[in-house]
Amino acid sequence: MPQMRLKLAALSVLALGLSAATITLEAAPAQAQEFPTLKKLQAERVALARKLTPSVVAVADSLPDLSNPQATGLAQGAAFAASGFVVDEEYVVTNFESAPTNNLEPGSSCWLMAHDGKEFTGKVVGKDKRNLMLLVKMDEGHPKLPSLKLANSDKVEVGSTALALGNTLDSLLIDRQISFSFGTVSGFYRFEPIGVLNPDEGGDPYRGNVFEVDTAIHAGDHGGPICNLDGEVIAMMCPHWMAGRHMGCAVPSNQIAAVLPQLKKGVKEDDLAQATLGFKAKYSKEAGAIIVTDVTPGGPAEKAGMKNGMHLMRVDNYKIPSMPRLKEMLGIGFIEREVEIDGGFGRTRKTKVAVSYGLPIGTHIQLTVKDAESGREKTVDLITVQKEDDF
Repeated sequence: MPQMRLKLAALSVLALGLSAATITLEAAPAQAQEFPTLKKLQAERVALARKLTPSVVAVADSLPDLSNPQATGLAQGAAFAASGFVVDEEYVVTNFESAPTNNLEPGSSCWLMAHDGKEFTGKVVGKDKRNLMLLVKMDEGHPKLPSLKLANSDKVEVGSTALALGNTLDSLLIDRQISFSFGTVSGFYRFEPIGVLNPDEGGDPYRGNVFEVDTAIHAGDHGGPICNLDGEVIAMMCPHWMAGRHMGCAVPSNQIAAVLPQLKKGVKEDDLAQATLGFKAKYSKEAGAIIVTDVTPGGPAEKAGMKNGMHLMRVDNYKIPSMPRLKEMLGIGFIEREVEIDGGFGRTRKTKVAVSYGLPIGTHIQLTVKDAESGREKTVDLITVQKEDDF
């Protein structure tokens, strides 16, 4: 019996050895297979950049003079052309604030360059300071360039991927290269009303929203698109930035989409549809507070939970110094203020500066209100809409 048990054990070991060998031989081909790598992700990003590039153009008020290589690009950190992107086949959206475009007004002719270096011309058909934008219609004979679709920017969340394309430091003019920067949407806010709260400090006249992005934004990029992974535009790059945060900013696409149809029709800036908050306000000496009045049924204020008689306490978490300052904080219309600036040689001079370009349609505003009876405060998110009596 002991001998029989030893033989059976030996056979078992042999059988196990064969099984192990068989398993090893069968597993070998699987180990040789190629595992997924970041190369696939890289290939997708490169393909997306190539797809979006033909929709981006350089824009300037006139043909740039590149004869002095020290006057543009990396040498000076400057650019002779801004960026723009094609919408609706024959229109280009760009930013009006950059040096190459800040002299352009409706009716002005401008110079453009396509991604492949082909030059052509266009005409400014609309301007909307509230959204920092110009709309250019390309002249006949322009190259056939693909259009970009405007996404619903209200659906963009912090952490979303952001793709920025532009004419970084005249990269298109000098190297025939549309720049591509890959990053993240890191914030969404309105600018701090520094000049509104303290008239002696400089402020920011733009009172709409911005996406804060950690993509690269340099001279020449302003007016270029920020896109999502579907290749749709979520925002337009602008030169504004929040003090202390040091990231790029861009105007959300919903604000652009709200006025684009009117700009295409040639509606003048003063006649463009206006935004409404859906309420009015007045100062009450008896209550010693600013009172919410005339809340429009179904309007933005009512939807946000505001009611007649509530006290308006703060705008974007800033205390309200006075009724005149409230209009500036909210951005009710184009507002200028006379300030004293350094005139040189120890003298000062007075000049007018804009403290509000006006409130864009689609702007998100945080308002803190207090119930007059209970004394309880709450903060509401209000989204402006187009006035019913406009277009």
